[in-house]
Amino acid sequence: MTHSAEIIRADYTNPKQRSAIPYLLNAYAKGLLGFRRKIKDHVLDALVPGLERTQNAVVLLARTEGEYVGMAICFLGFSTFHAKSLINIHDFMVLEDFRGQGIGRALLGEIETIARDMDCCKITLEVQENNTTARRLYRSGGFKDSFLDQEAGSQLSMTKECHLR
Repeated sequence: MTHSAEIIRADYTNPKQRSAIPYLLNAYAKGLLGFRRKIKDHVLDALVPGLERTQNAVVLLARTEGEYVGMAICFLGFSTFHAKSLINIHDFMVLEDFRGQGIGRALLGEIETIARDMDCCKITLEVQENNTTARRLYRSGGFKDSFLDQEAGSQLSMTKECHLR
């Protein structure tokens, strides 16, 4: 069954949207390969206030039949090689019962519209190598592996935890 989804930019003052953001992120985390656990309550409690303070955050929600079923948390960045803004898709999810119904494609389409409206040079994202369903969606939306130079190989995502407190 295909659901038509309404894609909206999150309104942090709307109580339903405000509670949907941590709910959806937690659902995503519990199903995420390599994570598969609940996000700590104090982190979920700090999520929306943190996003509110982050001026370059773009949060989109997918709603169908009055229920929030998908989300993209993106951040604006800057490409020094193009001297233009870019959008990085940081978290992207659709609830399991609603996958395969075009909701992810609709979220990607709205992100692309925002990127074009802002004259961004590109949209970036990271995806787990074994997440073939997501990779198929991204490829169908025009995404490809990142290479600066084919000889150098593909770009890798690296992380270093900062424990400042």
